[in-house]
Amino acid sequence: MAQKKSRKRSWLSKLLLFILTPILIWIFAFAIWFFWRDITRLLGGTDQSKAPARDSRKGEKITAPRGNKSQEKIPEEDRRKLDEILKHR
Repeated sequence: MAQKKSRKRSWLSKLLLFILTPILIWIFAFAIWFFWRDITRLLGGTDQSKAPARDSRKGEKITAPRGNKSQEKIPEEDRRKLDEILKHR
């Protein structure tokens, strides 16, 4: 029977196969990661940046305080006590 000839690969094709191919795959994966929001927006997916934030430990929604109440209301009596403590320091 006749034997099949095995084709020898040149050093350049081996270099391309073993070194450049993984590098090209990493570059492609990085591009997908970097432009993921744009890709999902083009495909009609929901934008996760507008979704409500969740506490990573509990999985509960983080709610922002309603209205313009940025400071807690402290009764006058407690406020005077705190002012006295701060003055003594």
